[in-house]
Amino acid sequence: HVLAEELNSYLANPSKNIESLFFYPSVCASFIKLNSTLPSSAVFERLFCVAGQITTDERCRLSNDHTNKMIF
Repeated sequence: HVLAEELNSYLANPSKNIESLFFYPSVCASFIKLNSTLPSSAVFERLFCVAGQITTDERCRLSNDHTNKMIF
């Protein structure tokens, strides 16, 4: 209940300054937990590696839609 009340208060706050999060400790903790950067770029590197293997000269006739389906 505390987080819900704090979140409602935070959203009602007209300030758009990031420092206003410090007045709402539960919201701030959730923000830090859920809005953190990825610790590694390995996931993205693998995605581009797979994409590079799919989009080769041998597969040059693949449509954009089909290529996207194979990658994602």
